[in-house]
Amino acid sequence: MAGCFGLAEDHCHVRVPPHRFVENRSRLDSFWLSRQGALVKGAETEVQVGPVGYRLAARGLNLLVNGVPIGLDETDWNLRWFVCACGRRCRFLYLPELACRRCCKLDWSSRHQHCSVPGLARLKWLRQRIGADPKPFTPIPRRQRHHLRYNRIVDDIRTLEAQLVGHLTELNRVLERRIRVRKAKGEW
Repeated sequence: MAGCFGLAEDHCHVRVPPHRFVENRSRLDSFWLSRQGALVKGAETEVQVGPVGYRLAARGLNLLVNGVPIGLDETDWNLRWFVCACGRRCRFLYLPELACRRCCKLDWSSRHQHCSVPGLARLKWLRQRIGADPKPFTPIPRRQRHHLRYNRIVDDIRTLEAQLVGHLTELNRVLERRIRVRKAKGEW
């Protein structure tokens, strides 16, 4: 039952494969390369990223990465940025595509934590706003005199709890079906 409320050990959403997370991808950092002197005109640098080596050669406002030209943009503060193929200025280029986060369709894993039950995080937040226990289905305290939006928040809480009951009912139905199928196959 703990897995139903997002407390299981796997915190990542099952529909997002791990290679789609920024944290799991190798990347080139323009600020780090600039501090190391790799983006100075005429500089040639070799960078080892895991088992793969990349040869960088700075040529004016271009950086050649293994022969592939990447645009560079310089700001007033003497910071160098990469210019992705889509035209966006970015700090990181992700390997091996040599593209920005948006072009690679990457996302941060923190955006997918505790997403196993729709509306649960909002339910906990609303319950805390009125001073109730954040656990679902616990009693709601009486309205405090100073609370202006109490009735609206309580209505939202009841709606979210009803949706949570529907979600758990559907989850129970799916699990019972799996048990029936496995028993029929002799795997249970």
